[in-house]
Amino acid sequence: AVSLLWLPTLPAMKIQVKLTATAAIERLKADDPELVSCDLSNNAVLQMKASDMIPRLADALAGNSHCRELNLTACNLDDACCEKLAAALAGNHHLASLVLEGNRCGNEGATHIASALRTNRGLMMLNLLNQKGSRFGDSTLAAFTGAFDSNITLLKIIWRLESRQSFRLNKLLVRNNEIDRRIASGRDYSDLLPSGVAPLAPALVTRRSTASSFISPRAHLLQRTSSADGADKAAPPPPSSGAAIASAGVSVRERVAARQEAPSPPPRAPPPPPPPPPPPPPPEGHTGVFPSSSARPAAAAAAA
Repeated sequence: AVSLLWLPTLPAMKIQVKLTATAAIERLKADDPELVSCDLSNNAVLQMKASDMIPRLADALAGNSHCRELNLTACNLDDACCEKLAAALAGNHHLASLVLEGNRCGNEGATHIASALRTNRGLMMLNLLNQKGSRFGDSTLAAFTGAFDSNITLLKIIWRLESRQSFRLNKLLVRNNEIDRRIASGRDYSDLLPSGVAPLAPALVTRRSTASSFISPRAHLLQRTSSADGADKAAPPPPSSGAAIASAGVSVRERVAARQEAPSPPPRAPPPPPPPPPPPPPPEGHTGVFPSSSARPAAAAAAA
């Protein structure tokens, strides 16, 4: 007799192959419609040859119309690399998310990106967190607040900004988030536009609605100031002028309104009444047996 061993058929496993830097540049340059998200995070080639590869990557990105997300986390990018990327960003209105976390971008590189945002109308989220050996201060803040004189599309910045004036940028991000909410609901937003800025074209509005999925819901504004003694504290709120601080794209006024509209919880049931007190103890010497009513006269006569 021959025994047969039956083995179940396992489903084929899909192995994710990470995109190489050279392949990414070629596909970006060819405007590959399938390359919607380009992840080059922790790329070893870029870490060693960033000064040579990033200019090529930026040139390919400048003419690309399909890539919505570019992740360059921990690729050893410096200020010169940020300048090349900023030049591409100035004319690329299709990229929605740019992640530059964990590089060596300083105030100079961030200023280049802020200058590009003056003309950019596609980027919705920018991540500049954890730059090695760099601290973004008042000069970077001034560059970004100036960019918002014409930028109405950037919704989130993920970074660490050490400035006591960071609330100025908070107010501008709140404005852009309110514009985005009105666009999504089909309401007019002309009263929020900066002077001399035209509304978004219908093609840009459609593109933003499809690109919003690349904006992580966990991405939120990370801005803190440093006090005089070096301790970190939350950025101070803006003056009481009707503007609220942004918190993941939701204003304080909306959070209060949502809290007021929420149904109130049902009333609590009253607590149960306390248990009755225990009976008093019998007097000393009492046996605990009480004579019946018929035996009480006989007992009294016997006592007499």
